[in-house]
Amino acid sequence: MAIDWLMNLTKSGNESLTLGRHTLFGIFSSGLLLLSFDSIRKLITLALTTDGDNSHSSYVLLIPFISAVLIYSERARIFCNLRTSVRPAALVFVLGGLLFYASRTFGVTLSENAYVELVAAAVIAFWLGGFVLIYGSIAFKAALFPLTLLLLTIPIPTPIIHRSVLLLQRGSADLTSMLFTLAGTPFYRSSEFVFKFPGLAIEVAEECSGIRSTIGMLVVSLLAAHLLLRSNWKRMALLIAVVPVSMFKNAIRIVTLTLLAMHYDMGFLTGRLHHEGGVVFMAGGLLLMYPILAVLVRFDEKVLGSGVRS
Repeated sequence: MAIDWLMNLTKSGNESLTLGRHTLFGIFSSGLLLLSFDSIRKLITLALTTDGDNSHSSYVLLIPFISAVLIYSERARIFCNLRTSVRPAALVFVLGGLLFYASRTFGVTLSENAYVELVAAAVIAFWLGGFVLIYGSIAFKAALFPLTLLLLTIPIPTPIIHRSVLLLQRGSADLTSMLFTLAGTPFYRSSEFVFKFPGLAIEVAEECSGIRSTIGMLVVSLLAAHLLLRSNWKRMALLIAVVPVSMFKNAIRIVTLTLLAMHYDMGFLTGRLHHEGGVVFMAGGLLLMYPILAVLVRFDEKVLGSGVRS
């Protein structure tokens, strides 16, 4: 009987059938949530960790809500043409099954983070497979951005984070050196990340890389690119700009705190602005991103007005 109901959902356009699809998808999602409850609990625990290699993962908790808001706001466009797509869904389910099998087979040899990443990928694949099965491939394409955004709920692998942190450290340290020179502040750079001043030495440590705020800026820029820009190359340009802007923002933070410590109070190097001021400087980074976004939006408008496809 359930199979007959599912097959009847292939007839799209009826409001009651659309409601039936929503109900069926709600049941499917609830079942998947219950079956993967332990894995989701581990993912939430990892995201709430505030120290070590996982201190950057808090953004994971926001992604499902952002995706849900985007789908709801675009529901008229996404759910206007619904079909049951069995074959594409089967491929996605197979992918989810392979990921789940790998987590069970190699889970003992994996680190806790790697295991959570693998299981999270499997759960998302199963959920996307259910979406394709119940709503169809056309609806999936219409909701491509908010659905693929869910991939950000998979924690970034630790090796990638370490390489990213090193890149941000180096860029921030080089820009810090330039800003100290422009400010006329005498210093000696004893190593790649260490700056020495009369009576003071500072290090651009991993904690100073700004990896958390950089990820936050990337998520915000990703949303802005989706909502405000029309061509993929402009969206990519905006995302690429996040890296140098974040490095510059980090350098401003380092130089500001150092100068305040040298000329006013050494407590600035250990106070709340140093340890908890990331949000403030992230806001400054987003302000620096605004002119770049404005230029890209203006160029989009000119291209659209001239009738040229970008």
